[in-house]
Amino acid sequence: MSIEEGFVEGEREDVAALYWEAFGRKLRPGFVDEATGRMVVRAALRSDRLLVARQADRVVGVCGFYDAGTGVADLGWARLRESLSVPAALRARLVLSVLSRSDRPDVLVLDGICVDRAARGRGIGTALLSAAADRARKIGASTVQLSVIDSNPRARALYERHGFARVGHGALGPLSLLYGFDGYTTMQLEVRG
Repeated sequence: MSIEEGFVEGEREDVAALYWEAFGRKLRPGFVDEATGRMVVRAALRSDRLLVARQADRVVGVCGFYDAGTGVADLGWARLRESLSVPAALRARLVLSVLSRSDRPDVLVLDGICVDRAARGRGIGTALLSAAADRARKIGASTVQLSVIDSNPRARALYERHGFARVGHGALGPLSLLYGFDGYTTMQLEVRG
């Protein structure tokens, strides 16, 4: 297995499918239908915001991160307007704003880790977390931060096994019906030195 920053254009569809499989439930409410959501996310993917795991020249996992205020999928107004009408772009911007995070000084904020369902249990998530910690050190960050939804205990257990500690918790309240999860835990890993 290899992990590198970015993907080649020929991998965009595979990366988009993997990302949508993992996060589509959260992103779907921002769009009029699933096909539109998939199309917009596929077009909005930022290769320079991803660590990509490959086995046998096939994408098997990705780990996104924020940089300069943008994560894996650039769903800002200009990008949304490239694909959507004004009302549809307004809807997407409003609905998805609840999910957005931003980068912070001295912290590498992750924007989703996902592993191909058929490749789970092979250490790919672990390798992506290690690559994220290496990237944090490379850019001079002392901490890696991520959020995990409360309905994903397997992911939370993985993060805890690798030294991530809980630093916060949030709840969506009535919006949980829209997004499909009740709350999330923010976790951090110190990576100094």
